[in-house]
Amino acid sequence: MKTIEVYHSVWKMILLIIVCFAFAAIGVFMLFRGEMAWFDWIGIIFFGGGGLFMTYLVLREFLTRTPYYIITDEGVEVNSGIRNWEVRFADVESFFLTKVATTKMVGIQYKPDAERRKMDESNSVSRSIRKMNSGIAGSAEALPADDLSLKPQQFCDLLNSRLKNYKDNRFH
Repeated sequence: MKTIEVYHSVWKMILLIIVCFAFAAIGVFMLFRGEMAWFDWIGIIFFGGGGLFMTYLVLREFLTRTPYYIITDEGVEVNSGIRNWEVRFADVESFFLTKVATTKMVGIQYKPDAERRKMDESNSVSRSIRKMNSGIAGSAEALPADDLSLKPQQFCDLLNSRLKNYKDNRFH
């Protein structure tokens, strides 16, 4: 099958970048007014840093044509901007749509042996995060599905379709 590249929606990302920088600007304005300096600095760092990181992602994807997700016959490659990693269809039972706060994500239901292996290979901090994610999102790992060129449900359906094709071709 054909490799599918999924990018961030540039317009959705630009809107988020504007919101982040607006909140950072409000923090700078409040800082100069002399009220609650520690709170202002947290807002400036959090929203300013988030806006800069999202700007980096958009520019990287746009200038280098590096997709955020690459869906192949064997799995999904994730180019998160921080580190690249892969979800192998051989390890996956199913994908499902989930929501954490206001963010839609595609949860990954790993096969029991793959989930155990991932837990064993994780350090103590990663194990704690995996357990927390399972409690909050219903899955130890999930793929962010907001702000993509596809709607979250379309992305989830595409992954499940590719997973089904992988399983069908593997056993026939």
